Amino acid sequence: MLAAEVVIPQMFTAYAEDLGYLKNGLHHYQYYCESCGQAFTSAWGRKTGCLQWCEKGDYFHCPHCGTRHEKHVACVERHVLIPNKVRLAVKTFQTVVNFEVHCSTVQFRDLLSVFAGRYKEVFRFDIARQTVTFTRYENGHKIESLEIGNPFKLDLFNKSILGFFQPFSLANIYQKSELIRVLKALREAVHKKLEKKLGYKIPSMFVSSGQFHGVFLLPIFNIAYRVTFPNAPNLPAIYRESPGTIERFWELKAIWNRGLMDEVITLTRQKTNFITALTTVYSLPNKPVIRRILGADPFEIGLLSEAFSICQNYDYAVRLYNGFKKYSTLNPYGYEYAPGYINENLLHFLRNMLLIYGEAGVVHMIEKAEETELRDCVRLYRQLNEDNRRAIKTERVKLKDLHDWMAKRHRLQNHVNLKFNVPDHIVKRLSMQTDRLKFFLPKESIELLEAGAELHNCVASYGQAMKDNRKWIVLVADDKGKLVACLEVRGKILVQAKIDKNQPVAKDPKLNAEVIAWAKEAKLEIKTDDVTEEKISMAS
Repeated sequence: MLAAEVVIPQMFTAYAEDLGYLKNGLHHYQYYCESCGQAFTSAWGRKTGCLQWCEKGDYFHCPHCGTRHEKHVACVERHVLIPNKVRLAVKTFQTVVNFEVHCSTVQFRDLLSVFAGRYKEVFRFDIARQTVTFTRYENGHKIESLEIGNPFKLDLFNKSILGFFQPFSLANIYQKSELIRVLKALREAVHKKLEKKLGYKIPSMFVSSGQFHGVFLLPIFNIAYRVTFPNAPNLPAIYRESPGTIERFWELKAIWNRGLMDEVITLTRQKTNFITALTTVYSLPNKPVIRRILGADPFEIGLLSEAFSICQNYDYAVRLYNGFKKYSTLNPYGYEYAPGYINENLLHFLRNMLLIYGEAGVVHMIEKAEETELRDCVRLYRQLNEDNRRAIKTERVKLKDLHDWMAKRHRLQNHVNLKFNVPDHIVKRLSMQTDRLKFFLPKESIELLEAGAELHNCVASYGQAMKDNRKWIVLVADDKGKLVACLEVRGKILVQAKIDKNQPVAKDPKLNAEVIAWAKEAKLEIKTDDVTEEKISMAS
């Protein structure tokens, strides 16, 4: 039965392919005008702007029919199928719901060579088997068929032609309410049949589509996920972003082995509850606390799994997991800079420390991450040689002394002096002389070694980062030349400000005020509790 249908007579006014810089040195595009069906090329000069328009403007006229093209143009690569006329249909059967996409398409095949074709996609929601398949056809021939619903398999986002339903498409401009209507019909049909099959109510399958994947792809992907895992919550908001950002999210959640989700799917299709399947496959205790955590967010499975792989004691493992969650909020760089707050380096360090300090020790390290200076400890441990790593155990270094012990040993290791080549504009921005203080950047790593010894910290371990210009250390000396502080800058952000023995600059009110004044003058944003002020509102 046809439950809903919408016909889109035109998706875009024109199509464009970036040809790059040709022999005459100008940047060229080739275009296909939907109004007259003619292809042509144009030289635009230098590329600018997010939509790849160029310096002569953000619109163009067709030389054949005179049509002006501006906002509703699809920029694609050669051989990519572009929809120009589309029919969407939701069809319901006894235990199956189909969502069909029928298109006429345009495709650049060569210079001024445009091919018209037919294309079809079918999303088949088999409620009885709790499977969803995505099948593509081109000019009547089947291209491929794949199963969707596993949240770690994102092929759909790269393969479906529905990705063209972007905010700038004519369909979204003039027929948005119809698109929402057909999507709602699909969601409600699947939801109703799934509840009937299961015999109990399940939460709504609605998610906001966002803009990256267009109107349809994320809602359809979420419906497929929920058919596979009816008891799961909807996919998190991060799925509105690019596939790369989604994969980054998994890393931040310490989800390394994503193939295990196929085993979870197998169990759920054998009528095993989703949470029970997760705990079984990931070897977690099936206890109320674990079920509550996973019931609210199944993507916590990675952190839970890592916690229980380190600690055999249940209470310590739960505390370690909660410590991981707290540790994530201590990241001074923010999401865009973090290499993964619970990354493999941290986990490797904790496993090594487990042999020395036991489960209670590693739990204390993560729970008191600021006091134990855990982030620095991980970096220092990676840079220690094998003799020094063994010495931690043989010398029975106390946990409270571990950071300072490693910092000292790091300084004593054979030091290979690195010359820094900090860009002049960075030096000018961060260097400053006041009546009482001098802010300056070291020119070589031996200066960091000496600064670390004088201030009793691990700043010497920042040599390679300084050489690579990934972060910059600014040293602060008083009017007598004595070092009083060292500051860490990443990009346009101040992320650390320490005085002797890694104490925060905020402990010295006068120095604290002078560092804030320096940061404002250098146009830095402060993202650290090492300095304090009532309201931080500096230019980014």
